[in-house]
Parts: sequence; structure tokens; C-alpha cells
Amino acid sequence: MSFFLRILIIVVAALGMLGRHSSAQSRPDVGRIEGKITVTTRDQIFEEMLRARSLIRYDEHVHASTEPRPYTLSDKAVVYIETAGDDQKNQPPTKNPQLDQQDLMFRPLVLPVVVGTAVDFPNNDEVFHNVFSYSRAKEFDLGRYPKGQRRRVVFDELGVVNVYCDIHAYMYATVLVLDNPFFTVPDDDGNYFIPSVPPGTYKLAFWYGRKKIESKTVTISPGEATIVHFTY
Repeated sequence: MSFFLRILIIVVAALGMLGRHSSAQSRPDVGRIEGKITVTTRDQIFEEMLRARSLIRYDEHVHASTEPRPYTLSDKAVVYIETAGDDQKNQPPTKNPQLDQQDLMFRPLVLPVVVGTAVDFPNNDEVFHNVFSYSRAKEFDLGRYPKGQRRRVVFDELGVVNVYCDIHAYMYATVLVLDNPFFTVPDDDGNYFIPSVPPGTYKLAFWYGRKKIESKTVTISPGEATIVHFTY
């Protein structure tokens, strides 16, 4: 394939993505929410996990040659509409999202899903894991399984599901089970975008790490952008 043909294919693909994004923004019957997350508080989540992991000599030995990458903002932050109303259709995705186990950590740290979604839990570590939760919204225990295997859980009740590993007590993550599809994670610069939101007044929440930081009342108007920034 020639150099110029490659460039043409890239340009066409980019224009297609831009067109889809612009279409979502310009629909006259719905609005959108966009903004920026700014984190000024010192993030101790990653440091605490590494400190706890270092106390277990076997785990440190197994992963001695692997320096785990810190959580990015997209790993640990979510912006979502808390309740969108009974008239919103909750369609689980056709491809299961996953909560990975890698470097003795769950990734992402927080995973937003719509109710009814099946989530995969792959093990990509050299050690066994045993993923479980005692949360009211979903209680499960996946048993011990090695690298290369995965387990699956359907989250069929709304709520916050705290996830742990029975073998490695310092491993944790959160699954946010929501009643609507109007949620997103920010990019690593903090920018976020929620398209195609029906007109109305909602509570828009910002989740960071293991807790909800803030919620704001927002009113969505047809064909317009509502700008909401969060600072933590």
C-alpha cells in the first residue's frame, strides 16, 4: 500500500469519527454534558496499594521485575447521571466490559456499568486470585483461578459493589451499577463528554477512587451543551 493511500485512509477514518461526534452534539432533540475534572488533592490510592503489597514478600518476589503503572484519571474517575427516569432504556453493551487483575491490582479502579451488564474478570497475574464481594447490590465469590482464566458476573441490581481479592487483601475496586447509560470516564487530561442526554433536570455525580465526591443539579436543554466542571 502506497504512503499516500495510507494517509487518505487515515483522513477518511478521522473525518468519519468527527462526523459521528458532531452529529451527537448537534441533534436538536437532545443535549449534552461536557466539562473538565481537576484533581488538586494528593492521590494516595496507588501509594497505599504499593505499600501494602510490599509487605507480602512472595508477591513482591513474583512481580519484582514488573513496575506497576499508576492509575490514570480514566482508571479512577467517573461522571454520571444518578437517576434518569423510568422511560430510559437500559441496554447492556454487546461486548462485556472487564475488571482486569494485573500487577496485583484491579484495573480500572472504578467501573461504571448499566444494570444487567455482564462483567468479565480476567486474571493476568502469575498468581491465583479469588474475586469476591459482599455488597448488597451484588454478592459473589468467583473462587481461585490462575493466569489466563476469567470469570463472569452479571450485575442485575442497582448500587455500589465493592470488589476484593480473598488472597490479596489490599486489592480492591468498585463497580457502579447505574440505571441509565449517561455516564463516562474522563480522558487523562480530565476532559469528559456525555452525549445525547434527553432534556430535563438531573443530578450529575462525580466519583473518584472509592467514593462519590460531589453531585450537582443540571438542566439539559435540547440542542445545547451544559458545561459542568468538578474540582477535587
